Amino acid sequence: MASGTAASRVTGQLRTILLAAALGTTGLAANAYQAGAIIPQSVFILVSGGVFNAVLVPQIVRTLEEKDAQERLNRLITLAIIILLTVTVVMACASPLLARIYVGGNDPQMIALTTSFTLWCMPQVFFYGLYTVLGQILAAKNRFGMYAWSSTGANIISCAGFTAFVLLFGKANEQPLDFWTPDKIALTAGAWTLGVAFQALILFLPMMKLGLKYRPQFGLSGFGLRAMGPVALGSLGVVIVSELSGIIQTRVATLAPMKAHEMSGIGLFDVAGNATYQNAFTLYILPYSLIAVSVATAMFPKISKSIANHDLDEARQDLLGAMNNVTLLITFFAIAMVVYPEPIIRALLPSVSMNETMLIAYALMGLSLGVPIVSINLLIQRTFYAFEDGLHPFLCALISYGCLTVIIVIGMLVLPPEYWVFANAIAVPIGYAIGTPPTLLMLRRKFHGHLGLRPFVITFLKCTCAAIVSGVVVWLLKTPVVSLFGANIQPARHLNPGDNAAALAASPAAQAITPDAGQMSWLSSIGICITLTIVLTVVYVGVLWLLRTKELTVLARPVLARMKRLVKNH
Repeated sequence: MASGTAASRVTGQLRTILLAAALGTTGLAANAYQAGAIIPQSVFILVSGGVFNAVLVPQIVRTLEEKDAQERLNRLITLAIIILLTVTVVMACASPLLARIYVGGNDPQMIALTTSFTLWCMPQVFFYGLYTVLGQILAAKNRFGMYAWSSTGANIISCAGFTAFVLLFGKANEQPLDFWTPDKIALTAGAWTLGVAFQALILFLPMMKLGLKYRPQFGLSGFGLRAMGPVALGSLGVVIVSELSGIIQTRVATLAPMKAHEMSGIGLFDVAGNATYQNAFTLYILPYSLIAVSVATAMFPKISKSIANHDLDEARQDLLGAMNNVTLLITFFAIAMVVYPEPIIRALLPSVSMNETMLIAYALMGLSLGVPIVSINLLIQRTFYAFEDGLHPFLCALISYGCLTVIIVIGMLVLPPEYWVFANAIAVPIGYAIGTPPTLLMLRRKFHGHLGLRPFVITFLKCTCAAIVSGVVVWLLKTPVVSLFGANIQPARHLNPGDNAAALAASPAAQAITPDAGQMSWLSSIGICITLTIVLTVVYVGVLWLLRTKELTVLARPVLARMKRLVKNH
């Protein structure tokens, strides 16, 4: 499972690199593709949040323990297929409307291209759902191999499509609408959909090896689906709130380049848009998914068992331990992405230009400030679900996403369009910071008024202190280290008044040769990242050690013990 997840992360990052090489991270094609790819994922999240994760998936484990497991599984899979096919067909018919909702504005080219990408991506709703159901069946049977590795196959197929596109047509970020014929859309969005289909359908092979051969059967009786209704509604409410906020964020980010061009004459490719935000979000989510999601996944069964046994003390200790460990690890990655985002982006996205790098960096810095608090909220949400409580996670999401959305709208009203994407990014940590205190108060009631947060607050303050000290040290060393590796970092074009004025008077051809935001080769970015990360690690760990952080001692003890054994053996 771990090797498959790692391979999926690596190939997924390669896919992101090839996507940027084919479509760029700014302009018509990049923003239209990102919106077209997000819409089907948002639809699936709605379905999975309200029906699959809260209702169908929990039934799978119970079904496998029954004598008539094969017949029950057939009915569950058939129900899932009917729901997914219905939703996919309806949403495909609504693609033009969904494109208008997500991208906003009155640009017919943007809406037309977004609609085309959405139509090609919409079948992913069906295959993502099928993958979820079949994967949970295999997981319940302790068969993780194909389940873990199938997403790697999906990434490879998509990479093949983007590679073929780059070889045939080059980078198409500045191509007009009439360039995008069906064959070109098929190589980009179509190849990704083909990959997702492979990811789902390949899981029938291990199913057959287990002796589970699917045949369509119908019927809903005997599953107890009605009893899961309240949890499903709460889960669906969380998803709806987050998706409404996501729609507003996507509309604002997609409109930013066009509004900046209309108001100030800034080039469409020099302003951060939705593709810029999505690339920043892809990098921001890496430590969150690897650390917070992994810990939450491991924590959930244990806390659920403790709560089922009415052992709130053990559940409390499990939650606080998870919060402390996640904070210790995730804060390190947060400060790294805040202080030196440029070499990180160049190392992980070598196909983007330096100006695109700077635009992504501003968004990544804003998002990264919120990684610790967002991770803690995930652990809190899973704890509510362990109590079979769907209402309070919905209320928590309403507070956080409501604040986040208000900040995005205020940013759009008071800031120039070239800063809208940064406002979207910084809204995430602010929104979650406002929503976390009332969330903790709600959770406290579940533990009979005693959550015991004092140790967590102390750990959080120590990690924040270590992050600030190590961040300042690395920031002071950043410029000389960058120069040492022959690189140079300058602000994005729209932040340089001289270049901006020149761009206003220049023709499109002249704008293309406007000085870029510095220069940094891929090898230089690797060297800078390694050097600054070593310094950051030494200072961050050193400060935590001086502050006698208990969690660091616990994590370091097995490492030090192993090192001592190696020294003795030699």
